Amino acid sequence: LDPKVAKMVSKELESETIVVFDEAHNIDSVCIEALSVTINDRALEHATRSLGRLSSEVSRLKASDSQRLQNEYQSLVNGLIDQGLLDAPANDAGLSSNVLNPDVLSE
Repeated sequence: LDPKVAKMVSKELESETIVVFDEAHNIDSVCIEALSVTINDRALEHATRSLGRLSSEVSRLKASDSQRLQNEYQSLVNGLIDQGLLDAPANDAGLSSNVLNPDVLSE
């Protein structure tokens, strides 16, 4: 057997299994054909549109989550200031997160 086909077929069998193929000279092409798919232009266009929608949704969620994370951080900082556990900065620039790296927010 072709090594790729043998590896795929053998995953489903127990280690002590013996398999006999009556048409062994055709087994590679039969397995390759059975595990292949045909994609037409319409399916490819549909997949491309779906990926575009998915990408837009991921971008929207990243922006939303970034803002939620920044708001939560601000709330925590304000709570620490209110309890006297953190000195209030002289200006708002001091409250910008030293902890929340912009890379974290963009993830």
